Amino acid sequence: MRIRLLLPVLFCLATARAAFAQAAPAFDHVNGTVVVFNADSPESKEIAEYYIKARGIAPGNQVGLRCPVTETITREVYTTQIEGPLRAAFASRGWWRTQKVPNEGNLAVLTSVRVLVIIKGVPLRISEQSHGKDPKTGQPITPQPLEINAASVDSEFACFGVLDRKIDGPIKNLYFTNPEPFWKTPLTPLFLTGRIDGPDKATAIRLIDDAIAVEKAGGLYGKAYIDLAQKNDGGYKQGEDWIRNCGALCIAKGIPVAVDHAAPTFPRGYPMKDAALYFGWYTEHVDGPFLSPSFRFARGAVACHIHSFSASTLTNPNSFWSAPLLARGAAFTPGNVWEPYLSMCTFLDVMTDRLLAGWMVSEAAWCATPAMSWMNTMLGDPLYRPFPVTTGGDRKVSADYRALRLAAQRWSAAGDRDALIKNLQEAGSSLKSGSIYEFLSARVQTGKAGSAAREAAPWLKLAEGAYKDPADQFRIALTRADALRRDGDTKAAAKVLDEAAAKFARIPESEAARTYLKQLREQP
Repeated sequence: MRIRLLLPVLFCLATARAAFAQAAPAFDHVNGTVVVFNADSPESKEIAEYYIKARGIAPGNQVGLRCPVTETITREVYTTQIEGPLRAAFASRGWWRTQKVPNEGNLAVLTSVRVLVIIKGVPLRISEQSHGKDPKTGQPITPQPLEINAASVDSEFACFGVLDRKIDGPIKNLYFTNPEPFWKTPLTPLFLTGRIDGPDKATAIRLIDDAIAVEKAGGLYGKAYIDLAQKNDGGYKQGEDWIRNCGALCIAKGIPVAVDHAAPTFPRGYPMKDAALYFGWYTEHVDGPFLSPSFRFARGAVACHIHSFSASTLTNPNSFWSAPLLARGAAFTPGNVWEPYLSMCTFLDVMTDRLLAGWMVSEAAWCATPAMSWMNTMLGDPLYRPFPVTTGGDRKVSADYRALRLAAQRWSAAGDRDALIKNLQEAGSSLKSGSIYEFLSARVQTGKAGSAAREAAPWLKLAEGAYKDPADQFRIALTRADALRRDGDTKAAAKVLDEAAAKFARIPESEAARTYLKQLREQP
């Protein structure tokens, strides 16, 4: 990932003026969503029809484009076979009204559509187009990094209503860090996008099914796994801070958090149980626990791994990160089709904050992404709300996770730390929940620099006793060793890892202890 400062002067600030602003009273997903598929792909059409029926989208709100069934296309193909026909459909079906706005150009100033769902089969990315030749030298012009015209199709769709936008380089996303849900904003030329895609049709269909099932069950429950890379130098610190902040946000909302503080990614074999949220970086291809044939995310999981080319292809379940995460059960992940530069990736902490507030994944992700007409893609059902404000479903299902969420809502938000811990301790005992104790082991360390092991020890002991699955017990041992290591007691940490490797030698997860031991012995 190359690092570069975000330079606003390089952006085109195209948007509608307030006089042409549109603020909808509420978001009508039935009529406000348009599904775009590849008419030359029977599979694409089938997935589109499945989505429309599953989500109850108005039957006429679909557009079949006749375009190549390939992931990468040229700018010319995008303009003539995708953008042009789609804009013509918007005009002929009365989905928008465009107008010449002084100093801004042609814009969509009124539209009944706010969400574009892109179906597997529609091309993914647009390749770099020649910038011509230097009139003085006759040599091909080499563009500056933020002046290239390669982009994701999805990001072009996000600013679809800016008809006269600059092509060379990104444009500023005026929805970035907006505090309001998208349908309340006057940003009429902008759209939320999400791509229903993956290595195969079954994965694409599952993205739809999982999103709807989790919403009906009352929301996404499970653990969050935070994979730090110890990249705290220069511009890299920004990405590390995003991921660290995601962990803090999850704890504040009552979500158990497991953190890998080592520079490498979570090791192969790490017992990543009930993985509802994953945030990590920074390897080129999927690795660690995700290489285990038995690994699956919790249904409806949101999984993010920062990498420049995480979504450069979605056809191979083992290449890069986006396709592998989806293939292993994730329901949503943001990715990059070409080099975006770190400062123009999706800010994962902003996205997580909005998700936990009950926003749709497309709202949260685009609100967290600084640029459009750039390299970003949002993979999953854009209407999916993993954390609805009003929860429902069977209260006996995920009872301990629900108890944590409710306790955080009542006491953590009020800043009553003692009441939170006391009531969760009682809930842990009543429910015999290792997850509640594991949450407390992370929660009590907050603001306790230099005493991680001492603060966590009693709760980890209770968690180990409550868990029945050896893999869970093993994870608690790894957490204890990590706390000792962070406190500077590497000798005690190595002893815990040695004992865990021996005690749990019969389970495949024990490989993780040996990996951590090797890292411990190799560190300066």
